[in-house]
Amino acid sequence: MFEVRFQTYWADADPAGIVFFPHYFRLMEQAEEELFRAAGEDRQRLLVENRIWLPRVEAFAKFSKPIWYGEAIRVQLNPQFQGLKTVKYDFVFLNDRTSESLAAGYVTVVCVDTANFRSTPIPERIRRIIEGTIDKE
Repeated sequence: MFEVRFQTYWADADPAGIVFFPHYFRLMEQAEEELFRAAGEDRQRLLVENRIWLPRVEAFAKFSKPIWYGEAIRVQLNPQFQGLKTVKYDFVFLNDRTSESLAAGYVTVVCVDTANFRSTPIPERIRRIIEGTIDKE
């Protein structure tokens, strides 16, 4: 499992002061990028070098409590590989101060070749970063 802390801002919120629901997915995406950064890698550079993309094919979220603008949160990612070409990121949003669960869900990602947009195995280096088994270089 990987965890990262974020601060929320007024720009994240709707007129009621609650973080707008699409921003949960943006924050989840940022957590994924931070997972690569924590491994000492740039996700976009790895995608270009390996001639792949990682499009999202499914997304789900259940919101249990609001995130108010100005609150700090933690996003936990728990990647689950589904074969050689797919990874499902289970995620949980927690209040940073109380550790109370605010939302949970998942995003499913499929690795595709940039030349033909057909599914292809996730390159080993990227797989190891997602698993958390790669050392920083």
